[in-house]
Amino acid sequence: MNNNLLLRWKQPFIILIIGLGSIFLMQYFIKVSLFQYGLYNRVNLKNKANEPDTMVFDSGIDALVPTFYLSDNEGVALSTGIEKLIPKLTFTCSKHDIKEMRLANDLSSNIHYLGLFTPHSSCSNYGINSPISYNYNKENAITLEDYVVTSYLGSRLKIIRNLPNDTHLITITDPLNRQLYFNNTNDNNVVINIIYKDKKIQIQSKIKKNIFYHEFKKKLTKNIYLEVFVTKKGLTDIVHSELLMVNVFLCILLVITCIFLGLLPQQRTVKMAIERGIKRKEFIPFYQPIINSMTGSIIGCESLIRWCKANGEIISPANFIDIAEQNKQIYEITDLLISQVAEDLSKLNNIHDNFYISINVIPRQLQNQTFATKLLNTLSSAQVSNHRVAIEVTERTQFTNVTSAKEVMQRLIDHCISIKLDDAGTGFGGFSYFQELPISTLKIDKMFIDTIGTCDVKANILNAIISFGKEAKLTMIAEGVETQEQVNYLRDQGVFLIQGFYYAKPMPFSDLEKYINNVTLIHI
Repeated sequence: MNNNLLLRWKQPFIILIIGLGSIFLMQYFIKVSLFQYGLYNRVNLKNKANEPDTMVFDSGIDALVPTFYLSDNEGVALSTGIEKLIPKLTFTCSKHDIKEMRLANDLSSNIHYLGLFTPHSSCSNYGINSPISYNYNKENAITLEDYVVTSYLGSRLKIIRNLPNDTHLITITDPLNRQLYFNNTNDNNVVINIIYKDKKIQIQSKIKKNIFYHEFKKKLTKNIYLEVFVTKKGLTDIVHSELLMVNVFLCILLVITCIFLGLLPQQRTVKMAIERGIKRKEFIPFYQPIINSMTGSIIGCESLIRWCKANGEIISPANFIDIAEQNKQIYEITDLLISQVAEDLSKLNNIHDNFYISINVIPRQLQNQTFATKLLNTLSSAQVSNHRVAIEVTERTQFTNVTSAKEVMQRLIDHCISIKLDDAGTGFGGFSYFQELPISTLKIDKMFIDTIGTCDVKANILNAIISFGKEAKLTMIAEGVETQEQVNYLRDQGVFLIQGFYYAKPMPFSDLEKYINNVTLIHI
């Protein structure tokens, strides 16, 4: 894969993986949040002036009367429906009573069953004899004035209206299941408690509570609480559709974000990465030896910047140098490089006095006296002799102020730091710089070295460069030399200082120390 493409999409890809992992790890939290959010939205509290402890479900399904007040779909309270029915009854379980109960059942979507019990008979909206008893478990019931509310088969509630003369009117309703939408999971996964003061109605009371997770509790009024316990399976069943939508939304949002980051202008993307690299000091020098082909001895090195990420990945300068120069980040990178080179030079022992390491800079840096001051101060702090460092200026950009550049270069030369022209003949200025600036060394670019032994027209340019260097009495260094044929040709042309893979690849400082121990250092 192209390195630039990899650099652009690496961070978005990592963000995508981390994001997907985070979504996966947050599934339980999302489920609970959706579950609780749904309950809070469905449970709506309204305080009536005449009934301070009033519980209202927003879709108007349930009623626990008179303190538990829940209206039906038509806005008529269940308690109101019951109270309106009572005056119409004769309490004899006659056909009239059965008819009135059937009519009340038909008029209210909340009423599933009505039963009337008198000392002498019983009936329901289904006919003579009520199939449902008015008996109840006092431990699982709430008594409110003339009403008793208790659980009945599943999520349903039995509401008993106590009347004079040992008469009772029973209403069966199923508000919680319809209102809280728990019918999308089985009854073994949900327990609902309605708590009034010290009394509690527990729905699904046969379930072993120790397998449940208490996910919801809300104070509905001063004295009324709603508790919901749900298993993990029940939680998944209840919020399944909402969870799917949330996950799809989060994944789409994550993918869009990653695509947006990946499609940011490459310069901006790399710039941000370079900023992080500078803060983490990930830019370090690799050293490529410069060898005298006549003696096989090392006379110095060129420091080549490498971006070494924390994960061990090494990024080539070709992928970031141009952008760093455009954004002026090259100044900070060069500062890091100079500091590390000075530190490394201070560690080298038993090297020849004329051994040096060259550092690449751009023309703009050599036009600023601040650069020279910082360089000299860094070498002084590291207790490194100035002549151990050389400056290589590239031709990728041109000097905008030759006069200032000449002054800075002369200052460095006066402090024993030599100036070399890198990639000679490939960029701006060319050989005119040798007339205007105090440059003592010419480095022949690999582009021309590669023409040796070929019919490339640039082979003639190589010979012209060598001839120019000789006439100008410049020191010449050939870069990018890879074959014995190239070494021999250059030697025949009087170019003896060789830099390239033929002798050594760029290497970290630890390898350079070992390399130096295997060669002889001589004075040039």
